[in-house]
Amino acid sequence: MAKKQLVLAFFENEEAADAAAAEIKEWDKGRGDVEIEAIGILVKDNKGKVKTHKLGKRKTGTGVVLGALAGILSGGLTVVVGALFGGVIGTFFHKGLKMSKDDLERIGGELDSGRAAVGILAKDEEAASVADKLEELGGEPETHEVSEEALDQVDEAVESEPGEKETEGE
Repeated sequence: MAKKQLVLAFFENEEAADAAAAEIKEWDKGRGDVEIEAIGILVKDNKGKVKTHKLGKRKTGTGVVLGALAGILSGGLTVVVGALFGGVIGTFFHKGLKMSKDDLERIGGELDSGRAAVGILAKDEEAASVADKLEELGGEPETHEVSEEALDQVDEAVESEPGEKETEGE
């Protein structure tokens, strides 16, 4: 299976992230070598909860990854999909995304400071182009490898959950 990368790019605020997301969707339309299915934006609200805005298909890998990340960074998983993840979430972040506790704390700190992140789950061969474009748009990108096995496990967990709670801003 093809590897994927989570490309996260931090912007000064939610408006800048929204503008970058709109711009990258337009950029994607004009290219044959990159196919972005969904873009998500992570931002903390005034109550300290991480909310996600998903642009594109729901229940895609991007939505699942960013929803889970939002739940972890908010200090609970109620943002995601009920009590969906349990042990799957720990495995996903440590093995599937290879994110450490330090990574999560750093990302949380970025959002705490009022910044917002644009997140895109890209094919391995597209990740560098996506990161370069996000940097060109004023973001500070970073990538995290995502294992297909972990993504499949999370997708299965989402599909087996009877109802999906949507996050604010969807």
